Amino acid sequence: MLRLALLVAIIVRAEVCAAQPTAPIDPPSVDEANTGAGALASGPRVPLGDVAGDHGGQVMVVPNPADARPGAITRGKQLFVRMNCAGCHGYDAKGGMGPDLTDRYWRYGGSPLAIYASIIEGRPQGMPAWSAAIPSEEVWDIVAYIESFGGASTARDAWAQREGDRPGELTAPEIAPNP
Repeated sequence: MLRLALLVAIIVRAEVCAAQPTAPIDPPSVDEANTGAGALASGPRVPLGDVAGDHGGQVMVVPNPADARPGAITRGKQLFVRMNCAGCHGYDAKGGMGPDLTDRYWRYGGSPLAIYASIIEGRPQGMPAWSAAIPSEEVWDIVAYIESFGGASTARDAWAQREGDRPGELTAPEIAPNP
């Protein structure tokens, strides 16, 4: 008897809910969607993927917006340690379980935008995506700190970074041919 009463109550509730009109939910506007914790407070939105179409060999150059903020490298160093980047890349950033960040061998590109994308999106084989944990402004501070080691390329070298490793030219040691 109790089961029957419970079943009737569930059916009645479902019919009442189905009969009530609901207003459609509009997706957030672009401005509303970019005001969350991961959004950069000021500056351009950063497209992380390739842009479709032929651009005549031109690639978008995005300089690090943190370069204009005093103390970005110091804040980036503090975040590098606090977020345990040093646990994989070493406290001197010369590598460990993760790759060396002081050399010129960058599998996914060493331009400011490529480093930002690696931190935000993560990379296969161990680099986690930090987009949910670190706001964009702080990621740019980490990028400024990594750039301070001298191994990253400038934003103007984006095309060379996009080309990747070439045998005999800045080839990553793990893919260099054995003599």
